[in-house]
Amino acid sequence: MQNRFLPFTLTFLLALAASAKEKVAIIADAAPNSPAGHGIEVLRAAIRAKNLEAVTSPEGADYFVFAGDSRAMSRAPVSKGRAVTVPQVPESFSVFRGRTSGKPAVVIAGSDTRGVMYAALDTAERIARSKGTDLFEHIQQRSETPYLQVRGVSTYTMQRAYFEARLYDERYWTRYFDLLAKSRINSFVLIFGYENGGFMAPPYPYFFNTPGFPDVEFVGLTPEGQAKNTAAFKKMLSLAHERGIALTAGIWDHIYRGGVQGGGIPGASAAAGKRVPGLVWGVTADNLPAYTKASLQQFLQVFPELDAIQFRMHDESGLKREEIVPFWHDVFSAIKRDHPNLRLDLRAKDLPDAVINDAVNLGLNSEISTKYWMEQMGLPFHPTHINVQNQKDRRHGYADLLRYPQTYRVHWQLWNGGTTRLLLWGDPEYVRRFAASIKIYGSQGFELNEMLATKMLGEPQDEKPLDILNPQYRYYDYEFERYWHFYQLWGRLTYDPQTDPALWRDDFNARFGAESGPHVMAALHLASKVLPRIVAASYLYKNFPTTRGWAEMNRQGSLPQYAGEDGSDIQQFMNVRDEAKSILAGTETPMRRPEETSQWFAQTAGAIEHHVSEAQRTIGDRAGNEYRSTVADLKILAGLSRYHSARLLAGISYNLYKQSGDVQAFDDAIASEKQALGSWKSMVEAAGDIYSDNLAFGVHQVGFSRHWKEEYELLSRDFEQLKRERETATGKPGAVHHSPVATILAAPAAKILPAGTAEPGKDLRVSAHVESQSGIKSVRLRYRHMTQTEDYQAAEMTRDSPSSDNFTGTIPGSFIDPKWDLMYFAETIGNNGGGRMYPDLETEQPYVIVSVKR
Repeated sequence: MQNRFLPFTLTFLLALAASAKEKVAIIADAAPNSPAGHGIEVLRAAIRAKNLEAVTSPEGADYFVFAGDSRAMSRAPVSKGRAVTVPQVPESFSVFRGRTSGKPAVVIAGSDTRGVMYAALDTAERIARSKGTDLFEHIQQRSETPYLQVRGVSTYTMQRAYFEARLYDERYWTRYFDLLAKSRINSFVLIFGYENGGFMAPPYPYFFNTPGFPDVEFVGLTPEGQAKNTAAFKKMLSLAHERGIALTAGIWDHIYRGGVQGGGIPGASAAAGKRVPGLVWGVTADNLPAYTKASLQQFLQVFPELDAIQFRMHDESGLKREEIVPFWHDVFSAIKRDHPNLRLDLRAKDLPDAVINDAVNLGLNSEISTKYWMEQMGLPFHPTHINVQNQKDRRHGYADLLRYPQTYRVHWQLWNGGTTRLLLWGDPEYVRRFAASIKIYGSQGFELNEMLATKMLGEPQDEKPLDILNPQYRYYDYEFERYWHFYQLWGRLTYDPQTDPALWRDDFNARFGAESGPHVMAALHLASKVLPRIVAASYLYKNFPTTRGWAEMNRQGSLPQYAGEDGSDIQQFMNVRDEAKSILAGTETPMRRPEETSQWFAQTAGAIEHHVSEAQRTIGDRAGNEYRSTVADLKILAGLSRYHSARLLAGISYNLYKQSGDVQAFDDAIASEKQALGSWKSMVEAAGDIYSDNLAFGVHQVGFSRHWKEEYELLSRDFEQLKRERETATGKPGAVHHSPVATILAAPAAKILPAGTAEPGKDLRVSAHVESQSGIKSVRLRYRHMTQTEDYQAAEMTRDSPSSDNFTGTIPGSFIDPKWDLMYFAETIGNNGGGRMYPDLETEQPYVIVSVKR
């Protein structure tokens, strides 16, 4: 017989259990739809996830959280051990534990609404990690303040279908900006334009028609479509602002004229000036200034929520060189009249002084943004010497912009999207060093490309967006969620470089287990060092534009092509061509020789593989899709590291053959190239069926393969051609007494001593402590002004006394100019021929920057 009292009894017991939940009272001063409000909502969710009840009334509460601005510290009825104050710097916060009415309590207070949000989000993370009976066990008394004021990511509207798939998806932006806020990234730049075949060139008619210009239209877009686009962008703005994220619109194209704006996309340049669906029609040389001023004015009226505008300034924006100065004067004058407080980001590439001075003289709220390391991710410092091909222009770094008296701010752009397009990346040491390096010239901010920023580059505008992982390996709703550690490091460590590594260690353990997680983390941190080293020391210069090179998947041409590689810090790293010359001439160098870089790649690959092996040994039943795809990336990067280890040796040997005629060197080159080919094959095997066969991140016809196996086929073809070249080679073996795997001689160890402030007209003495078991042959001081357009001067450093290990060199007072700060480093050569530059790039910025007294 059925028990008719069972439903009643079950209901009563469930109600009793619910009423027994402990309560956490959150007493918060946080406006709805504000960053503080967002933080409090996340905190509530974290409490509910612990099976506790989050309430707003203190009545009957078991725990208390008091949240608000700095006044919350004094208002909260919480006992505390010592006085706590909130730093009065934007985005700062303080947290402390205490008790109220005998119950555990936490006070979180911010200097502003973002500070409250960061404190609340941090508290939510710590509550989520609690495992015992103390809900607040991981919460400690502390204050935090941002190291860098602007911590940004950017993306491009590379392809219409891919962009619109995100633009119209409110859930996407909610989740994306949640991740950025949690990571303490506070700036997002949406770039309309950039070599995308004319899409959104310019962006205005994508959103509205400009009165007075009836002939200008986005061909095929209806008023209803414009209204949809406008509403979606406004929603994106509001979602960003609710999470404390400033949003900048990057307007990179002002008129579409083909050429470089086409990005190499087949047929793109032929569409310029024609009425083509999906492109802007009607902007001409005659109406360009007037249309731009009127449309920009309307753009700012339609989207008053915008925090800033970023302008591309030079001829790649569609402007002709003779149009640049008058065009920007017209635009600047209109902005000064109608929007005098609008923050402007003026991109420095080929930006003439006349335009910079115009912005300064008009008193615009502007800054100059420039690249950190060309259009790639190099090492975590400004290159010691950029490539000579672009040394005299403002294309690939700070050039001659860091001059005094200072009249503008500088903002740094790390174009990692040319390098880290697809594979997982996360190196905390890199981010810490980067953050310190960009503070030169008083800078307080940066932006870097989001992961997948160039996805679908070069594809037809209506092509359906492609998935990067095959369906059976997906483990996320949105692809950006795969890169959680990338955003975590770039936000948290530029907010606070001393962030406790336990933050991400716990995340790796939660995802992969307490035994396997540390090995996955260690492998990823090591693997993330590979691509920057390739860019710095083992890369063809022609591949440095984002739209031409891809270190993750590009073989860097055939061996004869690669034999002409330059790298991108040509002061620190010797290329394979110059190494062959040095070997034949018997010369010494303080530069890192390619053999040493080859050893670095081999050792790094071995360390990655060790941690992957340990992760696989300990993963147990935690080997889900995230683990499988993560290990695939780690194996690919280890294989890429071994590839470049072998390729560098092959490049030296091939150059030795070309320069000396020694066919034995040619045979050595073939042997090393065969090893490189095997390493690339291991990458294909690691990718397996995890990755899509059609990874579209650049124009196929200009060298962007779609998968590592496609590059393997090309590399195999190149190898067969190399062997055919060897069959017809003439010369004799034994002309060169050199093994490509020769031991690198031990270099002297040195420490540069601080030099203080420089003063014009007064010699600056620079000291270094140098030691070497083989004895010191020479120590040389290299110095220049803080402008990349200069080469380095040289001065010998001499011992302070015959028995001293201290050496001193002098920068003449006549060289010291108040227009520039100074930079210098030391080159050392031992009696054994080993050389090195100091400071050591492996651990610190490889030069010393000295302020000049003004």
